[in-house]
Amino acid sequence: MSFVRLFIASAVAAALAGCSGGNLGSVFGPNPGGGSLECQTGTQVELANPYPNQSGVPTNIGQITMVANGNGNTLYQTYNQWYVTLVDQYGDTVTGGNLTLVDGRTLPHPYNSDFYYGSGIGQLRPGVTWNAYLNEQNGGYCQAVPLNSFST
Repeated sequence: MSFVRLFIASAVAAALAGCSGGNLGSVFGPNPGGGSLECQTGTQVELANPYPNQSGVPTNIGQITMVANGNGNTLYQTYNQWYVTLVDQYGDTVTGGNLTLVDGRTLPHPYNSDFYYGSGIGQLRPGVTWNAYLNEQNGGYCQAVPLNSFST
């Protein structure tokens, strides 16, 4: 009888563990990507254009720009292997192109050493809240890094 209880307890624990990690997302909504650990950029990152929580963003913005803290990190050394994914409130996704270094002189400067990266995107739907994530090209084993959100 104790073997049956142990088996049931193990099954319940496994089911609960499956609900507590992995691909459940973040406060921004579903998080695209695999694995249960966040991809490692080696630095702080955030949206630069559009600004975090900006509304009325043009649907033809063409590029999502993010800023990173410094260049002595994994992201800078491998930026062409990263891209931005946008997820709307309905779970639809828009995948951007691989990151390129871009000029950020007119953008916010949140860090002591700012490096700007752009990910080209196509036309966006109007009236939608988009959650931006940074994904690693071969990062099928890690969760995308949440950048912030904006609205068109």
